[in-house]
Amino acid sequence: MGTQLIITCEHAGNEVPEEFHHLFEDNPEILETHRGIDIGALELTNAISDRLNKEPYLNTVTRLLVDLNRSTQSPTLFSEFTREQPLHVREQIFEKYYQPHREKIKEKVSEIISNGEQAIHVGIHTFTPIWKDEEREVDVGFLFDPRSKAEQHFCYLWRHELNQRSLELRLKMNEPYRGSMDGFTTYLRRQFSDDNYLGLEIEVNQRFTKSSMEEEWKQLKEDIGKSLQATIQIFNN
Repeated sequence: MGTQLIITCEHAGNEVPEEFHHLFEDNPEILETHRGIDIGALELTNAISDRLNKEPYLNTVTRLLVDLNRSTQSPTLFSEFTREQPLHVREQIFEKYYQPHREKIKEKVSEIISNGEQAIHVGIHTFTPIWKDEEREVDVGFLFDPRSKAEQHFCYLWRHELNQRSLELRLKMNEPYRGSMDGFTTYLRRQFSDDNYLGLEIEVNQRFTKSSMEEEWKQLKEDIGKSLQATIQIFNN
């Protein structure tokens, strides 16, 4: 069975549609923080996509409007800026900014499967280096469902390939989050079988995006792209 790669980035931007600007008037600064955007995720996604010659699926509206990486039951689907809005406003946000991205990916996975191939979905994310006043001891995390042998195998191959290129990196499995947590890949795993769909995520520490680490960041983006390319080749053989 052949495979086809899907690259997505659910938190690629911090755009606020004009009709909702008023919701952030009192605190526009938050849009520039890790709460408003996965800092560096768009750059990383573009670097990976260029390397693998794959058009990525991007969402550039801030997650503070609606979080595309959360289920409809999640208490953090809407942030404190939107959850108190009237139902019709939340429905409007959901239908215009949440559903289209997720339906597009779901349709693409279905198309790949109907063509007799296996979909390998890689979601690109970044995370804040400090959480609850503690430094996270991770540079790059590979997220997968441990119940899926194929996802686990793919991530261990990928970690090995990246480690070969960047020996000093702190590479962790299912950190700083668990791959089986509430998220887009978790939702898609319920829609498709293990044989047809692999839902993987990579989480990269935002410390690399600081101006003082410009060269390290450039190298890391290149290494992640190359290691993913090599992993897919090995996985397919």
